[in-house]
Amino acid sequence: MRCPLQTRSPTRRHHQSQGKHPAPLGLQQRCASLLLEAIIAIGVFALFLGGIGFSLILGERSTISAGDRTTAAFLAEQQLEGIRQMRNQKFSLLTVGTHGMVLTGTGWNFSGGSTVKNGYRSSVTLLTHAVDWIDVTSTVSWNFKNTRSGSVVLHTSITNWRKTIPVGNWAGMMKIAQSTIGGTPDYQKIAITGTYAFITSTNTSGGKGLYVFDITNPASPVRIATSFDLGASAYGLAVTRDRLFLATDNPVAEIQVFDITSPSTLVPGNRINSFDLAGAGKARSIALYGNNIFVGSLDDPPRKQFTSLLMSETGPITMQSSLAMSGSVLDISLHEGYAYAATSYNVGELQVVDIFDPATLVFAPSTGIDLTDVQDANAIATVGSSALLGRLNGASIDELTLYSTAASPVPSPPPGPWTLEVGGDVNALTSIAGSIYGFVGGSTSAGQIRVLDMSKFSTGQAPVVKTYDTLATVNGLAYDWQRDRLYAVSALSLFVFAPS
Repeated sequence: MRCPLQTRSPTRRHHQSQGKHPAPLGLQQRCASLLLEAIIAIGVFALFLGGIGFSLILGERSTISAGDRTTAAFLAEQQLEGIRQMRNQKFSLLTVGTHGMVLTGTGWNFSGGSTVKNGYRSSVTLLTHAVDWIDVTSTVSWNFKNTRSGSVVLHTSITNWRKTIPVGNWAGMMKIAQSTIGGTPDYQKIAITGTYAFITSTNTSGGKGLYVFDITNPASPVRIATSFDLGASAYGLAVTRDRLFLATDNPVAEIQVFDITSPSTLVPGNRINSFDLAGAGKARSIALYGNNIFVGSLDDPPRKQFTSLLMSETGPITMQSSLAMSGSVLDISLHEGYAYAATSYNVGELQVVDIFDPATLVFAPSTGIDLTDVQDANAIATVGSSALLGRLNGASIDELTLYSTAASPVPSPPPGPWTLEVGGDVNALTSIAGSIYGFVGGSTSAGQIRVLDMSKFSTGQAPVVKTYDTLATVNGLAYDWQRDRLYAVSALSLFVFAPS
């Protein structure tokens, strides 16, 4: 229906003079209503288009921002690779300080305090951690205006791998210290950095969750930060020069990161970051590579048990990727771009994950190994071209298995595997890189710590060269390569061992 035109012109009077009449009032109101509806519809449509346009702009901005960060992360990792190349050329090239890096015809070199390429400013900071041990921080920042700014910071440690470090005769291992504190701490795992030992514990029977010892004199460990209380049970742990990473049963902060630049004054307020995993309090194992955190969790379907996180220096920890392992991930060992996981999965106790791209976790080809019977894999250690797997006690199995990874990351015998009857749970494994020695800690009725000659093990000979009876189940082991010392923890004690 078309609305009649009404004006005050002479034409209107002419029409009236010929008997024409103006439109009824109701019709005029209807026309006005149609016009208002049209205006409203146009306005709503404009708002709709505006919303879509704003969403597209936000999406494009997020994509550009992610691209900026990805580029910066690549440049930061490239600098770390440059540092490793310089180390391989000559360790003395790594001078303490903040430097820019340039790639020349002869390799990477330092140049000034920073370098700028395509708007990204890059630098590396080198600090001496110990003799022949340098901590490296790689920083890349950008500022392209219009909120496009930020930074990526990666850490690593560099050692002088060419230097020969004397290793004693561990076939003659002897205890040099035992520290037992009051109460029932229920120690779980131990890690060493510098002159400090960090030990996790449960808090179900009076434990504090974390204990710290000064081991400047390994023969006389001294407990420090005695008032610290984590308020939760902690299990797996990993340390860098100034950061401590814990896998805990805190239901809303399973992963916790502490500043440990001053271990003697450590307090809960030194926590600088945390992450809430899916589920509640399921984290049990943890491993680090640069700023990437790999976490193993208890089986809790449909939640995934292996997670990759990214640690930010200035922001929160963020999720990168996760993978379903079909069982609890009780221990993790990183080796040459792969994560070796000791799991409770009955048809895949050893599983291998490709972590070359931490943002896209995938299983290595053929995934893993199904061992005889159903006892859980409880500990894993990788060194050289071998993977050593420990399991819970079983009457019809050997609890310790050595695999060769020389041909492929996922063991594919032959050669091997080689096995050893332990007679109890295997709770902890460690080794001395570049030597013949490996160490086993567990729950056997006698000889809870065993020293292995790995060269004998890998040729089918009897590998045990020394046993030590701690009179208690050993839960954790750590080797200190700087001092050639072995540290072990039972529920109540810290032990220190030396070679003869």
